[in-house]
Amino acid sequence: MNNDISVILLLYNTPEKALKNLKQYKNYKTYILDQNNNLNLENKLKKIFTNLYYFKSKNNLGFSKGINFLAKKVKTKYFLCTQPDIVINKKNISNLKKIFLIKKDAILGVPKIPQYKTNLKNNKKKIYSVDKILGAVFLAETKKFRSFGMFDERYFFYWEDVDFCERVLRSKFNIYINTTSRALHVGAGSVKKNTNSIFIRAFNFKFGELLFKYKYKKLKIIKILKEPIKFFILLFFNLIIFNKTKVIENTSYILGTLKFLFYFKKN
Repeated sequence: MNNDISVILLLYNTPEKALKNLKQYKNYKTYILDQNNNLNLENKLKKIFTNLYYFKSKNNLGFSKGINFLAKKVKTKYFLCTQPDIVINKKNISNLKKIFLIKKDAILGVPKIPQYKTNLKNNKKKIYSVDKILGAVFLAETKKFRSFGMFDERYFFYWEDVDFCERVLRSKFNIYINTTSRALHVGAGSVKKNTNSIFIRAFNFKFGELLFKYKYKKLKIIKILKEPIKFFILLFFNLIIFNKTKVIENTSYILGTLKFLFYFKKN
């Protein structure tokens, strides 16, 4: 049993085959927030983990609120935030921990993920600072993460990691990648695009984008007011050409913008 690293996971509409990946964490204290509404899931998880902290929510709390909830429960020095479709073995997790032993200003450590080239530089160093975490998987020092304010819970999903990184860039901390630590995102790009998922993703993306730009880029409200007009025009055009996906996206962007304007007025 690893005594100084815990694993935290959110489960929502998780396919059965993805649950098999969780066996790689069986020797860690594992904190899981189950938002699946699957009555049999707890029993299945107890067969995998010897040290399981299981929590259930009737509603989908979103990524930010869900991760913050679990981060508050963790009692170890570090925690690995991961997803069911991430593959990362014990050696690679240990390599992430080395970041914190070498870099005292580290708040998060991220592995090299082949699908994502964003954090890779022409750098001969094995460990170097980066400005993005690509929220799929990271190791955090628990006390630092909590004291830093964790994720902004106004983001349901999308932009919470961008917001966190922006705050880090303005602080004394840094995010580091250890290129000797490797992870694989086996579910990257495999999400089924149905009407509901397209709507939810586009809606939350637009709200998150506007919130981020308002917080850090001094986006003017007058400019935001023009957003619905732009998307109404695009919506009308896509209705004419029967582009169903774009119609859903345009509608979502309009509603996401209106949600932000309502939030701004309220606050």
